[in-house]
Amino acid sequence: MKLSIVVPIYNEEENVEQLHEEIVRMCRYSKVCGEPFDWEIIFVDDGSDDRTPQVCKELKPLRYIRFRRNYGQTSAMDCGIKKATGEYIATLDGDGQNNPADIPRMIEYLIENDLDVVSGWRRNRQDPIKKKFDSRMANLFRQKMVHDGIHDSGCTLKIYRAECFRDVSLYGDQHRFIPAILKGKGYKIGEVEVNHRPRLHGETKYNFKRVFHGVRDLNELRLEHNHRNTKSQVYGYISGQMINSYYKKYGKDRYSIYEEIDNTEEVDQPEE
Repeated sequence: MKLSIVVPIYNEEENVEQLHEEIVRMCRYSKVCGEPFDWEIIFVDDGSDDRTPQVCKELKPLRYIRFRRNYGQTSAMDCGIKKATGEYIATLDGDGQNNPADIPRMIEYLIENDLDVVSGWRRNRQDPIKKKFDSRMANLFRQKMVHDGIHDSGCTLKIYRAECFRDVSLYGDQHRFIPAILKGKGYKIGEVEVNHRPRLHGETKYNFKRVFHGVRDLNELRLEHNHRNTKSQVYGYISGQMINSYYKKYGKDRYSIYEEIDNTEEVDQPEE
């Protein structure tokens, strides 16, 4: 099997080197279902204006993609997923709070339970009180509007079968609701508790504006689900118009790549 690890990053100059080291160590010395695996690491830089580009260009092995400007985490994730070549895709945050060591057991859980997606659940979050409160409210609101069956849709640490994205493009701020989007298309979703670590360097990119973006995307998603699950022509017309207008705004030319550097090298697998 081959695993693609996709990490959207933005102004994480103090975190990317250590995170990359942890990912490489996990990939080289871990096994999935008793077997070593092929892998690639993809960092998508969402227009950083600090030293993140300079640091990333020195990291190996790494596929480094840099946007011309800041387009948002969803665009960076969509780009990385589309560039991925593995049959499984892992996504995680670039701030170092997700632990790459959780990835192998998440893949095993996905395989053993015949799932298409496994979402991480940060049950013991290591975040400031305000961020945890805002996230909790957002999760409750999401669960009322879209029943995706998981506790923590906002956790970036997730495992996907690559085929989940064959006909899916992400735009707006949809990265928070990928399980709901995929469940609506018939994919099977699961959840595993994962480690969550304090942010050691830099500042969170989370702000209250993201709450409003989330409400907008939830309304969009709810209308789409209503359109799929009801015969109402009114819902069908409204959802169709909103989806079309939203895609015209965000779906076409959602991001522009400034540079793409392939610093991959032949990876020696650990001996069995």
